[in-house]
Amino acid sequence: MISLDFPVRRFCRTDMRAKSALSPTPRAQRLSAGTAAVSGEIVTVLAPGEAKLPRRQSGSAQDREAQLVALLQELAGEGAALDALAFRKSLEARAPASIKALAVDCDCYARFSEKQGGIGLPASEARLVAYLEYCEARRLKPATVSRRLSSLAVAHQLLGLTSLLRGSVVRDALRGHRRRVGVRQRQAGPLRFGEGIGRDAVKGFTLSVLLEACGGDVVGLRDSALLSLGYDAGLRVSELAAVDLDRIEPQEDGSGLLELARSKTDQEGRGAFVWLSPDTMRRVALWVNVAAIRGGVLFRRVAVVRTKARAARRELAISDLAYHAQVDRDRMAAQPARAATATYTIGEDALTPAAVRLIIKRTALAAADQGLVDLMGTDLAEAVDALSTHSLRVGLTQDLFASGEDAGPIAQALRWTSTATALRYGRKLAPSANAAARMLKGVRK
Repeated sequence: MISLDFPVRRFCRTDMRAKSALSPTPRAQRLSAGTAAVSGEIVTVLAPGEAKLPRRQSGSAQDREAQLVALLQELAGEGAALDALAFRKSLEARAPASIKALAVDCDCYARFSEKQGGIGLPASEARLVAYLEYCEARRLKPATVSRRLSSLAVAHQLLGLTSLLRGSVVRDALRGHRRRVGVRQRQAGPLRFGEGIGRDAVKGFTLSVLLEACGGDVVGLRDSALLSLGYDAGLRVSELAAVDLDRIEPQEDGSGLLELARSKTDQEGRGAFVWLSPDTMRRVALWVNVAAIRGGVLFRRVAVVRTKARAARRELAISDLAYHAQVDRDRMAAQPARAATATYTIGEDALTPAAVRLIIKRTALAAADQGLVDLMGTDLAEAVDALSTHSLRVGLTQDLFASGEDAGPIAQALRWTSTATALRYGRKLAPSANAAARMLKGVRK
C-alpha cells in the first residue's frame, strides 16, 4: 500500500493559499484534512464515508439476470422450461460484462422476433438467416453479429433446445455478410505517450497532452492518476476501474508493482503483476493523500458543489427598494462578504466504464481549449470521438511497436493469450519493427 506519511498541502496547486481565519468544522478540516483557499476559493474535501453521493442509476447484476430470464421466457413461450441449474452455473462461469452482453444480445433478437411473430426459440434456419439480414440492415459489424449468434447458441443451451446455428445455411449467410461488409474493426484512437518514444512524430492527442490538461484540483489529481496508471499498465477499462490501493506495492526506486487479481483473460483469478512508473506512483500518491483514501478501490466518484463569491452589502433602507417591492427585514439586513466555495465529496464506489470514457473525452476537450493540440473544427471532433476507454491500451501497444518490440513480448506484457490482437492494434507500426524492416534498415539507406 502507498505510504501517506507526507503533508497534503505541498501537493496542491501552486496558486493555493490558506486563509488564516478558517476554523475547522466537525465534518471537514483544513485541506491537510479538508479545507483551504484556492485563489480566494475555500475548498472542502469530504473523505469517503463522510457524506453520501447521489445514487447512481445503473442496473445491478441481479437486474441483468432477471432481464435475461424474462427474455428467454418471452422468446421460448409459456411451454418451455428454463433449466435453473444450467442457468445458474452458466452465469457463474461468466464475467458480469459477459452477462450484460448476453442480455443485450437476447434483447436485440427479441425485438426482431416480435416483428416476425411466432415463437423465437428454437430458431429455424430461415429465421436465423432473416435475423442476419436484420442485423446487416442495422449496419451491425460482423464481430457484433457473431457475438449475437453466440448468445443465441447459449440461449438454446439454457432452454435445452437444439440449435441450428452451426448449420451450413447459417454459416454461409454469415460468410456472405462478412464478405460484403468486411471484417476490419474500428480501432480506438490511440493515446500514445508523446515525444521520446520511437522515431515517428506523434500528432494529435497524447498521454502527455492529457496529463498537462488535468487541473490541480481534486478531480484533476484523480484524472491524472487514472490516465497515467491506465497507460503504464495497459489496462482494460474493467481492470482500471477495479484497481485496489492495497494491491499497489511501492519499490525502492520509486516505481511500483500493481497486482491484478483477475482480468478478461483470467477469470479464474491466477493474478498478474504489472509495472508502474515513478511518475505514476507520484500521481497516485497525490490523489490518495488529498482524497484520504486508506484502502480499497482507488479511482472513485467525486461530487463537486460550488458557490459563487459574494461581496459585502450594507443594510438596505426603505428608499433603496423599488416602489412596488415588499418589505422583508430579513432580506434587507446587511450581508457579510462570502468567499467562493468548492466542496468535493469522495465516494466509496468505483468509477464505471462510462465515467472513465467521459474523463478521457472531457480531458481531451480541455486540452484543446488550452491550445495544447493543433486541432480544430471537424478534425477536433473526429479525434475526440475516436477516443475511448481502450485508447490507453492501444497507445501503449503502438509505443511498444515504435520502440522496436516484437509482437510476442508485447502480447505478454499486455496479457493477451495470442499475438493476433497485438498485431491488430499495431498494424500501422508493426511493419517498421518486423524482421524485414530490421534487416533492410541496415542496407537500404
